[in-house]
Amino acid sequence: LESIKFNLTLSSDQLAALTLDRDNLAKSSEDLTSDIVFAENDLVLAEENIERLTHAFEENSMQIERLHTDLCTVKEQNVAILEDRDSVQKERDGLESETSNLREE
Repeated sequence: LESIKFNLTLSSDQLAALTLDRDNLAKSSEDLTSDIVFAENDLVLAEENIERLTHAFEENSMQIERLHTDLCTVKEQNVAILEDRDSVQKERDGLESETSNLREE
């Protein structure tokens, strides 16, 4: 009888421990489920950020292309201005030379 009573007590303690283990596992499962939901939400936010950054990168690339085109245009205009200036200077030098020659005559 004592042996049966001891075994029942032991079985009762084991059942309580198993119940506690089951409750802990259920809590861990809930925590993991919650962590998975947060991770999925973080993933969605990361994908949205990647999409926004990709769009911004594309816009910046287009703006850089436009700026490069504008820079090339300005460079061409500067070259033309320098050529015009050189041409005007040559013409001026020629006129000054003619004026000097006419004064000598």
